[in-house]
Amino acid sequence: MKAHPGLGRNILWLVFSRFGTQALAVVFTVIVARRLGSRGFGEYAFIAAAIFLGNALTTFGTDMLLIREIAASNQLSRLPAALLLQLGLSGIFIAAVLLVAPVLPNQSPAVVAGLEIYSFALLPLAFFSVFTTALRGLQLMDAYTLLNLAVNLLPAAAAWLFIHAGSSVVSLAVILLIVQVAGAVIAGWICMAHIPGFWQAWRFSLPDTIILIKMVAPIALIALIGILYQKISIAMLSTLTGPAVTGWFSAALRVLEASKTVHLAAFTALYPAMALAAGGRPAGEAGLPGGAPWRGSFRLSWKFLLLGAGLVSTALFFLAAPLTGFLYGGDFAPSGPALKLLAWVLIPFTVNTFYSLYNLANHKEKLVMGVQLAGLVALVSLNAWWIPKWGLSGACLAAILAESAQAAIYLVSTVDLHQQARRLISAVIRS
Repeated sequence: MKAHPGLGRNILWLVFSRFGTQALAVVFTVIVARRLGSRGFGEYAFIAAAIFLGNALTTFGTDMLLIREIAASNQLSRLPAALLLQLGLSGIFIAAVLLVAPVLPNQSPAVVAGLEIYSFALLPLAFFSVFTTALRGLQLMDAYTLLNLAVNLLPAAAAWLFIHAGSSVVSLAVILLIVQVAGAVIAGWICMAHIPGFWQAWRFSLPDTIILIKMVAPIALIALIGILYQKISIAMLSTLTGPAVTGWFSAALRVLEASKTVHLAAFTALYPAMALAAGGRPAGEAGLPGGAPWRGSFRLSWKFLLLGAGLVSTALFFLAAPLTGFLYGGDFAPSGPALKLLAWVLIPFTVNTFYSLYNLANHKEKLVMGVQLAGLVALVSLNAWWIPKWGLSGACLAAILAESAQAAIYLVSTVDLHQQARRLISAVIRS
């Protein structure tokens, strides 16, 4: 497998970006949590999770497919079809939100209004997704870093506006909608500045969009399963317990997500590098070996990421209570024990994400889909069993076990069972 001399530089750019954006995100989250309290923050978490799900649905996996194609060919011709598809799906999702939001159980009128308003953010998010796909596919990580830092400065300004705008989930939804529009404009400007002739390939065509739908369908299903997996615990907590418990879980989860800064930066850079190594073709026709993703030139990245996951998990376990108390205040005291449990999710998460990206780069969508579906079924089943029984702790334990189950499946799949069987038979015969 060929080396990737720019991989380390790209990871460093993205680590820098992630640290900056996570710091700004933490500031925004702390301000919102302190202003709204645990109940109000739980309401905001529900709205954010719903729109996060909507964004994943309307992106339809086009980012992963196009990053793989652009990395292999440097062609941007499918971007218009991707944008047309995402805008169409966004319109459908917004209409569904306007129809369903008023009849959602256990939700206040403010939550319903905030959800309806913030759903329109899916339109600028479609533009943002397509623009960032171009930057990532071309591995312009310096420009991507600049974009992330610029866009994440906006929530800092939004936090200031939020403090002076009534401090309700409705005013927050309005402010965040404005932030998403501004982010899409900045993303378009950065693409024009860093990609020569960026708009020249833009030709909107319905037949091209239909072709793209057929191509991206398997990855879209993987993305849907993945996003349901990420957000289902918040939705189940919101309906099975209430906003306060949801707020405690969300606060702990935000700290865990912030702890993934280096890992997410590395994964963002690793995926196009893996796609480039695969040459945009299935693994049998490309330069990537089958089996474990940590072979070849990606071995060092794997070792550092897994070691880092262990260190960060240990640190979060011991610092959970003082960290959540410092960030969110006494109203979020139950978030400390929750974070102690969630901290150990990071280790299997590292295995799962590394392996899923490797297999997607090699067109092994069926394997990734099967593992994620097994994880989703496990998480929903355990949440339904343990949340009514143990509440917040039940949701945390379910997350650990479901993530670990996926990691176990991936690791077992690296073993050549036929080869191991032949070795065992040979050993028996020799004995």
